Amino acid sequence: MVLALTAVAEPASLDRTALAEAALRSAESDADPTSACDALEALGPDALTSDHVRRIADLADSDARVIRSGVEDRLIRQDEAFRNRARALLTACTAPAAP
Repeated sequence: MVLALTAVAEPASLDRTALAEAALRSAESDADPTSACDALEALGPDALTSDHVRRIADLADSDARVIRSGVEDRLIRQDEAFRNRARALLTACTAPAAP
């Protein structure tokens, strides 16, 4: 949903922070973590609050699996792929702005 909204809606009409919150909740609840990363990337770092960044860091580095359902022999790979994307999001959020 977030990706569709960012593709068709006027940028000023979107509450990007609220959309980031919804995408992040999706990742935290294992509803669709991969699409949540897509959505967070589309929204960009300006949509993220410090709490969002902290929660992404928790997902990227916690001991518990983020991907908890699916085909057993793929869970570890999918979970690690998600964590790598979450770390890339964190890097984008903390990268210094270009002059």
